[in-house]
Amino acid sequence: MACVLDHQEIINAASYATGHFNVLEPAFAERIGKLTAWLNIKGNLTETEATAARRQLLQIVVIRQQLAADRQRIAAIADEKIERPIFVIGYSRTGTTLLHSLLAEDEANRAPMWWHTHQPSPPPGERPLARGRLGLAARELERMIELAPGMLTMHPYWDKGPEALIEDEEIHTLDFRNTYPTLLYQVAAFPVMGATQDPAGAYRFQTEFLQHLQWNLPRRRWAVKGCYHQFYLRQLFDAFPDAVCIWPHREPVAVHASTLAITSVLYGGLTNGKIDWRQFGTGYVQAMQHAIDSLLADPLIDDPRIIHLRFQDLSRDPVATIRRVYEWAGISYTSVFDGRMRAWLADPANQADRYGRYPYSLAPFGLRAEDIAGAFGGYSRRFGLT
Repeated sequence: MACVLDHQEIINAASYATGHFNVLEPAFAERIGKLTAWLNIKGNLTETEATAARRQLLQIVVIRQQLAADRQRIAAIADEKIERPIFVIGYSRTGTTLLHSLLAEDEANRAPMWWHTHQPSPPPGERPLARGRLGLAARELERMIELAPGMLTMHPYWDKGPEALIEDEEIHTLDFRNTYPTLLYQVAAFPVMGATQDPAGAYRFQTEFLQHLQWNLPRRRWAVKGCYHQFYLRQLFDAFPDAVCIWPHREPVAVHASTLAITSVLYGGLTNGKIDWRQFGTGYVQAMQHAIDSLLADPLIDDPRIIHLRFQDLSRDPVATIRRVYEWAGISYTSVFDGRMRAWLADPANQADRYGRYPYSLAPFGLRAEDIAGAFGGYSRRFGLT
């Protein structure tokens, strides 16, 4: 018999766990309700899976209630200004993590980390950080990696533990505006993460979350990253009108072979092998082709607040690439930042192949290179990748 998840019971349990009642808007209950309804109807969860899913959903609701209560308790959080943030946007496997990692080396920047989304309350600026919060966050990351063998080969940056940099989709998931696996890895039957239903709401919450993290701390510029931002440029610029966006582009065959591989490694582990990857590959290409065709028709891709980069230029000389970005954006580029980037790149602990290399191939997904090249030819021509 399928086990039923009750979103109202989860919210109620979180209220007793935190002591905070009625601190969240009714729409929050609607969003988690849609997720639990999907799981109840299509998830086919066993009792063990349902128990794990409830525990993880409860954990997210607890965090969200704590954030809301902190915001009510400290009115000054809402007065924080998020000024000229740097957004790394674009598809996964295009050098976005490298860019984000190097931007985080600038002492004038601040980047969201794993522990920020797993242990954000009380606000970091209110009191010294308890070591136990970092330990709890670290164990959470370890549990996720254990469920998906091979992930460190694909994404070695998670070996930074609680200080690993995160993507903005993880922040959005705290408000159930996305379904990012780093917060939902025990929801074994849930499908691959999808685009948000309400991008404007997602960016409103991201603003509140960044306010929470920077309150009462030395002012720095945020450097953030997300792999779906390019689909929501209007909403992004509505929320952050002075944002600087860095958008790297890579040849589609390499991008999609790599994306499919990391998706299969991650979700193959998190779903206990329940996904037919050849069937998934066909649907993935169709969905991505439609999304990219829509994206190419959006005039905002030529917005002057966006700088477009080629992956081959970034990988050949990342320091020179970021220096060019700073010059384009009018951001101060210091010798200290230059030295920190070079030291980061020279450190063996940051080598991309420190856990080995994965032999990417489209064949296991029933795809051919010529199919990908043809489907995304317009994208390649538009960004000079051919």
